[in-house]
Amino acid sequence: MLNKVRDAEQQDWLQTGAAVAQALAHPVRLRILELLRNEGAYVMHLTTVLGRPQANISQHLAILRDAGLVTDEREGMTVVYRVRDPQVFELMDQMKTLARPAMGRREFGEPEMRFATRAGRGCNCHCPRCAKK
Repeated sequence: MLNKVRDAEQQDWLQTGAAVAQALAHPVRLRILELLRNEGAYVMHLTTVLGRPQANISQHLAILRDAGLVTDEREGMTVVYRVRDPQVFELMDQMKTLARPAMGRREFGEPEMRFATRAGRGCNCHCPRCAKK
């Protein structure tokens, strides 16, 4: 009986782990998670920074939410997304380390945002957080 319980637990872990891996297996979703790294973000902010339609960003966010990686919280008329568990960033950092040999010496990250951040400019979106800056 104990072996059946262990087998069931192992199977649950494998299925859940595979679902999380599938959610992480898209460059746009990884970029979204990177943008959520510090304090979360509004959908409007994500669409502006990533240059993608709101429907596309919402689909990716739904996959991340269904995998248990992000939470959504209504703030008035808008929704803010945050990472549920910051350990996902440790996993992403390990993924970067593993990918580095295949990538050669290219730098990771979003070049436009690195440049905008270095130059002290925002993203030009009108989300509640950026509008305050």
